[in-house]
Amino acid sequence: MNGFRIWAAADNGADLHSKWLCGGGAKAAPALMLGTGLLVLMIGCGKKTPGYAGPPDTVRQIIMKKWEIDPKRVEVPQGARVELVVTSTDVEHGIDVPGLGIREPVQPEHPAVIRFLAQTPGVYPMSCSVLCGRGHNQMTGEIVITARSSSK
Repeated sequence: MNGFRIWAAADNGADLHSKWLCGGGAKAAPALMLGTGLLVLMIGCGKKTPGYAGPPDTVRQIIMKKWEIDPKRVEVPQGARVELVVTSTDVEHGIDVPGLGIREPVQPEHPAVIRFLAQTPGVYPMSCSVLCGRGHNQMTGEIVITARSSSK
C-alpha cells in the first residue's frame, strides 16, 4: 500500500489511523520524515537577503586567512547594492553571515563573489563556516549596515 490510504464509504468510521499504520504506513514513516526534512532544507530556514540586477554601488574586499578575517568590520550604507569579493590566502574557509542569509565556501585562488541589497540597518556577525584549524573560532567579524540619514 506504500503508506497511502484511500478512504471509502465502506470504512464507515473505522479507525483509519490504525489501518494506515498497520497497512504499510509504518514503513513509510521514515521516508515521510526524511522527505519533510529535505523540504525544509530546500525552502530554507534562515533569512535570505535579496540580490539585485545591474552594477553594484559598493564593492568590498574581504580576505580570509588562518585565523583572521580582514577587515574585521565592513560598513555599507542602507539601500546599497553590495558586492563582497571574499578570498582565501591559505586553505578553504567559508563566509557565514546568518543575519543576511550568506553562507559561501571560499577556496584558495577562487574568490567568492556575493551580492546583496543592504536593506535593514544593524550589525551582522560574520564568521568562518569551515573548520580550518585550532584558531578557527577567532575568525569573526561583522558587517554593519548604516542607516540612511534622514535629510529634510
